[in-house]
Amino acid sequence: MADLVQLWKAPEEPLDCLYLATTEGTNPLEGLVLPGTNPKSIGHAVSELGVRGLEGEVLVTASPSRDFRRIACFGIGKAGDFTVHSLRKLLRRVLEQAGHNREYQIAVALSAMPRDVDAQEARTVALAELALADYRFDRFRSHPDESTKVDVVHVVPLKGEDEKGLRARIDRARRLDTLVRLARDLGNRPGNDLTPESFAGEASAMFAGTPVRATVMGRKELEKEGLRGIVAVGQGSVQEPRMVRLEYRAKKPRASVVLVGKGVTFDAGGISLKVAAEMAEMKHDMAGAAAVVAAMRTVAEDQPPLKVVALVPLVENLPSGGALKPGDILTMVDGTTVEVENTDAEGRLLLADAMAYSARFHPDVLVDLATLTGACKVALGSELAGLFANDDDLAHQLERLGHRTGDRVWRLPLLAEYRDLLRSEWADLKNSAGRWGSLPASAAFLARFVPEKARWAHLDIAGVAYIPRSRNGLPPGATGFGVRLLMALLDELAEKA
Repeated sequence: MADLVQLWKAPEEPLDCLYLATTEGTNPLEGLVLPGTNPKSIGHAVSELGVRGLEGEVLVTASPSRDFRRIACFGIGKAGDFTVHSLRKLLRRVLEQAGHNREYQIAVALSAMPRDVDAQEARTVALAELALADYRFDRFRSHPDESTKVDVVHVVPLKGEDEKGLRARIDRARRLDTLVRLARDLGNRPGNDLTPESFAGEASAMFAGTPVRATVMGRKELEKEGLRGIVAVGQGSVQEPRMVRLEYRAKKPRASVVLVGKGVTFDAGGISLKVAAEMAEMKHDMAGAAAVVAAMRTVAEDQPPLKVVALVPLVENLPSGGALKPGDILTMVDGTTVEVENTDAEGRLLLADAMAYSARFHPDVLVDLATLTGACKVALGSELAGLFANDDDLAHQLERLGHRTGDRVWRLPLLAEYRDLLRSEWADLKNSAGRWGSLPASAAFLARFVPEKARWAHLDIAGVAYIPRSRNGLPPGATGFGVRLLMALLDELAEKA
């Protein structure tokens, strides 16, 4: 992981390369504060290259300045077309190029900001993406290629920026980088390495010595508390289910917030078996849990004037002689009976139990994150998370914060009519609505278990939590979606409480 530092003065030793992001029709050095005694010479060298700033253009020259050995200009096209996706692709290319060139100390100058992010946060978002641009998951490689990793990225200041302000933005970018990497690492670990037990143990240890109290509920505790949905989903595996409860309480909390993250460490679909071609990716079915645990790290550090509780149910969903069967009827923690029509619709059983259980914490705000439905991926692809909410203000807040942080969401309808799709002949409701309307029906199912008076939002992150191949500047695997969104939400709730 490359460290970010400010570049306010000429470096003691020449940096390997200065990477300039260039846009069409603008001076490449406009808006930058370049260090050194002769920045005009750099401008002249760039001009001699004939830089046009076209998207995909890459031009490299020797540097006339003793501060850099080379100058590389990466075109990004028109400034008005520059988005978060464009930013990620650009920065990924820069870090990959630097790594291939064995460049260990580089400078990056980025004056263009993504247009699809709130202007006040765009610089911080850009720096966070720069910090993440060299992410790779090599935990299981016997010989990781350390020779292609950049050690330090020197950030070229912008005009109007001061040292204190840039330091604060870099510090926040480092923090976001650490937490998103944590969520990505968890999501990329295979099921034989990250089990319900190991996830619970690591999550608990993560908060040792912090103001966040961690409690791990095993099968006996889950059964005692009546959390039969969680137990039932996990009963087909030799890996017994767990639920991690993370609790933080300020001395005089002004509001109560509960976060719930789906944590299926491997999902074969149970008896309703998934197709083999997609099953290997189901190690990431705990991405909601990963995002919630990462977000709680900020609570431990910031100690906001809130009560914040995270509930993380953890299971494996496997077929076996003891597995949950289609047609089984479960009694959830609040007494609601559910006919299991499809064992691959298991995530809502976990969430429903955890959400109903959250009533004991009297939440003012309840947010759940889950890789819940393939239907959401079909509807929104890998660009947006699906958002359902019972409160317009909370929905608008999440949409706005998604725009600000880059974790974008799209609100979908939560109509009373969708409840009809969940009618069961034998129980209070069934866990699957079939093919038509399955996405809003999944949210309608969860809505049944929202505690009274709680403002609730459900984020279906099935399409955005994991990508099988590199796309839009993101490496293959877990994306860490939701961490930044939850952090921003908690910050605002603390400010407004």
